[in-house]
Amino acid sequence: MKGNPLLRLVIVLLVLAAVLWPVCRLTMHRVALQAMEPLSVTKKTNESAPSGASEASIQEKRPTLSVTLLLHAAPSPQHCLITQAGRKLLTEKDQISPGEYRTAVEMAKGEDLLISADWGDEEPHALRLEVLVHGFQPPLEKSFWGKKSIEDSLPIPASFLP
Repeated sequence: MKGNPLLRLVIVLLVLAAVLWPVCRLTMHRVALQAMEPLSVTKKTNESAPSGASEASIQEKRPTLSVTLLLHAAPSPQHCLITQAGRKLLTEKDQISPGEYRTAVEMAKGEDLLISADWGDEEPHALRLEVLVHGFQPPLEKSFWGKKSIEDSLPIPASFLP
């Protein structure tokens, strides 16, 4: 590319400046919407609930999904547990084959899944959790890595399908 280096620098800076404003507007608009969304959801649940209502009764009113939880582990853990809001969804009793666990459950939207598993050795271990909603693709999935134990969460967005 031939030409004056100073002129090329000015042209590049002008192009970047022209792109800067639309990019900033798009990214700032999304951040503002995400910041406002939890406040509006909290306000609606507080307005709709009676003053003496407990958090458990509010949680029961949340929309639910019929899902299949698939947990793949390498190697199989001694203990594994997936809970949502204190309710057990999957345990080591749901094992279908070595390293594979499956259960069909009703799950609340907008609540995180808490995953915990432990092994008897200090070797590296991996888990992959898949949340399958029948008739909809792709599944929600996340992989977890750890040594002796794994404790992590998988957020289930309130906007998750049906």
